Amino acid sequence: MRLLIAGGGTGGHVFPAIAIAEALLEKDKEAAILFVGTRQGLESKILPKFQFSLKCISMRGFKGKSGAQKIFSLLGLPWAVLQSIWIILRFKPDVVLGVGGYASLPVLVAAFMMRKKRAIQEQNFSPGLANRLLFPWVHKIFLSFEGSKQFCKAPDAVVTGNPVRKKMVQVPPEEDQKFSILIFGGSLGAHAINRAMLEALPYLSSLKEHIQIVHQTGKNDLRWVENGYAEQSWATATIVDFIYEMDQALQKAQFVICRSGATTLAEVALCGKACLFIPYPHAANNEQELNAAMFLKQGAARVLLNWKLDGQTLAKEIQWATSHPRELEEMRKKIVTLSYPYAAQAIVQELEGLSSRP
Repeated sequence: MRLLIAGGGTGGHVFPAIAIAEALLEKDKEAAILFVGTRQGLESKILPKFQFSLKCISMRGFKGKSGAQKIFSLLGLPWAVLQSIWIILRFKPDVVLGVGGYASLPVLVAAFMMRKKRAIQEQNFSPGLANRLLFPWVHKIFLSFEGSKQFCKAPDAVVTGNPVRKKMVQVPPEEDQKFSILIFGGSLGAHAINRAMLEALPYLSSLKEHIQIVHQTGKNDLRWVENGYAEQSWATATIVDFIYEMDQALQKAQFVICRSGATTLAEVALCGKACLFIPYPHAANNEQELNAAMFLKQGAARVLLNWKLDGQTLAKEIQWATSHPRELEEMRKKIVTLSYPYAAQAIVQELEGLSSRP
């Protein structure tokens, strides 16, 4: 099968796409895969590390942009569609799969114009505007949550779960290690979480010798956060701007503090991690709060809303986690039940069926 995967921008779109690509290659060594994204998206940094081919189109997003910038992006859409048509003509895919992000829109429009088989993989509980517009024009829709069917009435919608790379497996932390806390705010970092964690450190001084912190800051906050930990003599903290091997970081963690993007949820669920979710308050359609609420309802995670986030509150959550091992173990057991370990394989099977349709 020849599969063209379109989209990206953030890790929440890129890593599920990689999981699907890896699952296809595992099943069919002769499969041909091409990614289409943008130069400014995270895919341009991530995909070369996984040795996948990437073609870039000229497309910019709408979210968080001024009115003039949105108009400029719309004016660029026809050119992006033409670029996508040229890429499709040369690659000749059997199926075009959109994984979200602004780069997926022109590619799926081009695929529609060229009568190619089309599918969408939606990571979030509440689909974004672009995908909602595209739903009627694709042959298959892969949803991550059963409740998402309320937003998508198409008969070809299938609940597969959000695909996670095979390397993400449930591995118990080493018993003799310090209590390990992993902090990250998505692929781009989260300034509010970074700030609150630095404010929390003075309240955690009594735990300094008993906990190990790994903190992903994002590129912009790296030096500031490094200096903040150093000023308070936290020698046991590892500070990085980005974690490429998230599977290894998650496997070592006993407690995870993170946003609640759909891909993050899929990864921590599959790895069976006790988590404190801090939903990003400006996510489209309030998707991160909706995502986190489903896990909270099942007793599978703790949730701290962004407007309540400060150093003292975050410190209390960490202190609670270090002193309630039994409750953490219950959270781990419950969160695993919300995982879809074979999501990528299920999507590949559906794509193969779609490609063989007349």
